[in-house]
Amino acid sequence: MRIVRHMNKRLPLAFTIALAAVMLLPSCAFVRKELKTGGEERLVKKAPPPHASGVHVLIFAMDGACPAQFMDAVRSGHAPHLAGILGKEQKAGKEQESGMFEHAYAAPHALAILPSSTIADWSAIFTGSVPGYDGIPGDEWFERDKMKFFAPVPVSVHELADNAKVVTDDLVGRQLEVKTLYEKLRVRSYVSLNSVHRGATIFTIIAPNAMTGMIGDLIKGTLEGANPEKSLSASIDRSSTDKVIQTIEAHGIADLQTVYFPGIDIFTHASKDPLASQTRYLEQVTDPAVGEVIAEYQKKGVLDQTYIIFISDHAHVPTLDDERHTLGTGEKDSPYAAVRRAGFRVRKPILLLPNTDDDYQAVIAYQGFMANIYLADRSTCEAEHARCDWSKPARLEEDVIPVLKSLYRSNKRGRPVARLKGTIDLIFARLPISPGRNALPFMVWDGEYLVPLPEYLAQHPRPDLIDFAQRMNWLGVGPHGDRAGDIVLLSKACADLPIQDRYAFAGIDHYSWHGSACEQDGHIPFILAQPKMSGRELKSIMDDFGGDSPSERELTPLVTSLFSESFR
Repeated sequence: MRIVRHMNKRLPLAFTIALAAVMLLPSCAFVRKELKTGGEERLVKKAPPPHASGVHVLIFAMDGACPAQFMDAVRSGHAPHLAGILGKEQKAGKEQESGMFEHAYAAPHALAILPSSTIADWSAIFTGSVPGYDGIPGDEWFERDKMKFFAPVPVSVHELADNAKVVTDDLVGRQLEVKTLYEKLRVRSYVSLNSVHRGATIFTIIAPNAMTGMIGDLIKGTLEGANPEKSLSASIDRSSTDKVIQTIEAHGIADLQTVYFPGIDIFTHASKDPLASQTRYLEQVTDPAVGEVIAEYQKKGVLDQTYIIFISDHAHVPTLDDERHTLGTGEKDSPYAAVRRAGFRVRKPILLLPNTDDDYQAVIAYQGFMANIYLADRSTCEAEHARCDWSKPARLEEDVIPVLKSLYRSNKRGRPVARLKGTIDLIFARLPISPGRNALPFMVWDGEYLVPLPEYLAQHPRPDLIDFAQRMNWLGVGPHGDRAGDIVLLSKACADLPIQDRYAFAGIDHYSWHGSACEQDGHIPFILAQPKMSGRELKSIMDDFGGDSPSERELTPLVTSLFSESFR
């Protein structure tokens, strides 16, 4: 069978949650008391001396912040601390889209990697790498050589064990295959809450069950985004700020400080009007929290020597909060069903399986608007209850193609899975390869052939999928590209579609999702500010790191370069 098309030629195959126990907190007072527990962990035995340059870098890592909503808050008059850091906006003719401020430059077209999801994106941000090389391809993934499923941010599964391990056991750091920013710089560095903290001097945390409690409520659907200031999300972000201030008071200002605000993302997911609600949250919660940290830098007399960076991992696309638009994990009406109908035993959507259930031949990991499917060589486990040899790659014709056909026909004709009809935008696959070898680029399945993505886009332009071929290669190509799976699904998601035509791969319902290649959730704030420098000076720095269109992976080389400057 000839199934790969390249440059318009057909080539032969030879070329080719038992949910964690989360107590409902009975009062706001109890919430505040609980969140003030936690503490700090010294990750290195001896802190490095202050950096000789005298430079300080302060990163505000804003999970899920959208650039338009961030700028709405800055311009509203209700976020005086954010506006004060950036200074007066400099108009470009009749427009205000240049990104130029009195003391800041906001890259107007900064982009996330793929998928635009929390763990993959923070990993790229704080390593300067991409999933095919850093080994972190999403919020969930499967490592076939270990036969291990990871879910630091659960999307298909409901268990929270991996989510807790992000804080308590450096789960992400243990899986990263490249050095972090903190390991590269070797300066005094403090990190508050962020999942990527390996190599930092001090890691500050809140009570671990406070974070898992919030995620648990989100999964159960009991977390509602209504009043930003009274939300549990706000309590998490305020506690993060409290810990930063306490650490500074105890140990002094770090050379490099990362302040992580996870609550922005959670509040947006849970809000009926997600984008407008996010603006209110940025004004009412994020702005005063940022102001507290800035005041501490002023008090210590180092603000004038500090570069300030605002960055997000991804943005959000509003969705309908119902089961029809969340494609789920059901045995009869989901992508799981389509893979089963292709003749596969599919791994149950459970984080930790009993040994009696380890005979699966397919694994599915969800990222919101994307999904990853991993397939075994079924010839190694044809008998019922036989365990597959996952060190061997799937076979293209015998294993991958049947699943592609089942998914494609379900999407086009509603058979064999009726509910999937009209929900999937694009289906990708590639020639399988063994773990540890450089994985090959994903190609588009057009129903009959695998078509190289650049060729497909030349014939079917998709300006709504931003920098698509490059970002897909970042996801899947490289020594750890196999962790993105054998098949990738992209759901219909872009903001130019009516909201009733947007679908997400998830086991839970939200008012917004992310994970796509669309501009709406892939466009992020990436802002460099400095109180004594002009916006033009700061833009000249950013010009070396993508200018007006950097990817988020440019943060690591940018910060590294800033420490070569001097305020002496």
